[in-house]
Amino acid sequence: MGKELEKQRALEAEVMRQQQKNTEYYEYKENEAFTFDGQPVFSVLDYWRFQYGQLMNQQEYIAEFLVSKALGIRKAENVSFWTGYDLSYCAKRIEVKSSVYVHPWNKKRTSKVRTFSIAPSSNLYWSGKKDENGKKLARQNEIYVFCLNTNRDINNADPLIIDDWDFYVIPTFVIDEMCSKYGNPNQKTISLGVVRKLSDGSVKWDQLHEKINEAIDRVDRHIIEIDERECD
Repeated sequence: MGKELEKQRALEAEVMRQQQKNTEYYEYKENEAFTFDGQPVFSVLDYWRFQYGQLMNQQEYIAEFLVSKALGIRKAENVSFWTGYDLSYCAKRIEVKSSVYVHPWNKKRTSKVRTFSIAPSSNLYWSGKKDENGKKLARQNEIYVFCLNTNRDINNADPLIIDDWDFYVIPTFVIDEMCSKYGNPNQKTISLGVVRKLSDGSVKWDQLHEKINEAIDRVDRHIIEIDERECD
């Protein structure tokens, strides 16, 4: 086993441990009750309706939900801890980024600028272990899923219509290489235009699972290629 592959396998083992840790939280049920003086007053469902009834401003979380459902993931990993990535699948860390044209706070026009955050961070936030020099920043995921809600009709926007979403899947090493090529390895944002160029095109929700599996294969091949180059 090459050096890079050995390092990746150790990382994946840590990711699996973190996944178990981050999904051990108790899941409240909709019919459980808030109580006062020992008596039920209102339900968890009442709270959900109060806090999350306006789904138009929840589309960042809807995007994560859709990706998780496409992969068959039942419990979110990043609800109790700041993990540095949104979810893990096949021991690979996945970061989900979203962008929309229609916002509930703007009823007159759609948003024009489409960018996504790709800012590097420290692994201390999810693994509890500092990088070798304690300050090195890196993108804490192997795969990005960029989610774009393509609806531009302000009067007929519906966050429940999954058909409106386009998904772009890009291995993180592709983004890292691009940023390094242009002399900005710590680049913080990426435009939709660049996302389209770096990806193989968008897919719809029913194709997302397969596309992520393809990206995982690319990541694994990339690691093997690094080891092979070092052996030459």
